[in-house]
Amino acid sequence: MFTVQPELSYTGSIQSPQDICHLSCSVYYSALEDIPAMVRQWWNGQDKRVATYVDSFTTRYASPVLWSQEIQSVQNTEHNMENMSVKGRPVTREVIATYTMELSEEVSVELVIQLPANHPLGIVTVESGKKIGIKAAQWRTWMLQLTTFLVHQNGSILDGLTLWKRNVDKRFEGIEDCMICFSVIHGSNCSLPRLTCRTCKKKFHSECLYKWFSTSNQSTCPACRNLF
Repeated sequence: MFTVQPELSYTGSIQSPQDICHLSCSVYYSALEDIPAMVRQWWNGQDKRVATYVDSFTTRYASPVLWSQEIQSVQNTEHNMENMSVKGRPVTREVIATYTMELSEEVSVELVIQLPANHPLGIVTVESGKKIGIKAAQWRTWMLQLTTFLVHQNGSILDGLTLWKRNVDKRFEGIEDCMICFSVIHGSNCSLPRLTCRTCKKKFHSECLYKWFSTSNQSTCPACRNLF
């Protein structure tokens, strides 16, 4: 593939074909770092030969640097938000997040996020650790929310966990999920569900409702199917 280690942050002048190769590697690495979801979507659309080559290059040269940076950012930040602590495990490429809240009964949940060897091309897995005081249906919804962000948004693990925590906090404050995306906080603009159906009283994000109207070619409520 390469007889020498490719330069992932190339800043030299182009004087030879090898320089072009290193510059290409640098551009690709920057894309993996800044717009991973878009690169993943592009990679999934390639034929098997191209996808295999890209996967092999990424796993060997780029992924170790990228997942190390993700884990290191967690360790360096010592990110302890109110009610939630986050720590990294470099050996297993894992981030452990523990959310605890004292209510009428103790609420404690633990998430185990593991980065794939070909990060960010592969899918980040979100596993359930211990959970106390949370119903199974609500837990599945929260797991889906975090997984969806990590797969489809161009953000870091800390960005995803911060948004996830805000969703959980708002849920405990009594704010209901949007009945389209099943999140309290919108994944793109961090808005709350504010549009209410006059019939069933369910609330929706304006962006989610606009997308629903556009794709369904209807102006009915997604929940009760009455005219919105």
